[in-house]
Amino acid sequence: MVRRFSDSVQVRVHEREQSEVSARPEAFIWRGRLYVVRGVLAQWRERRAWWHDALDADEGQVRPGETLVAAASEQHVWRVEASPGWSFAPGVYDLAHDESPRDDRWSLVRVAD
Repeated sequence: MVRRFSDSVQVRVHEREQSEVSARPEAFIWRGRLYVVRGVLAQWRERRAWWHDALDADEGQVRPGETLVAAASEQHVWRVEASPGWSFAPGVYDLAHDESPRDDRWSLVRVAD
């Protein structure tokens, strides 16, 4: 079963790759629990759901042309196998790294169990 989320997560990336735009995740914190990445299964780029930002934005924050920039931005998605410790069974998680010029944020977008 695959469940979709849009939860913000804190991600620790591989040290030697921190200077890259989207470095390989090695651990993340989701809902107060630390998950250790056991392996990267796949990675790809996809367009961001820019309309969510447009719907949630305050009128005072919206600037002309910004929607076009958001529409053109992508996110780097990492499909990882991870678990909350070595004694737990691993699950498959999709972590999205928003690479927009305004932000540098990670979110959990899908969980397969």
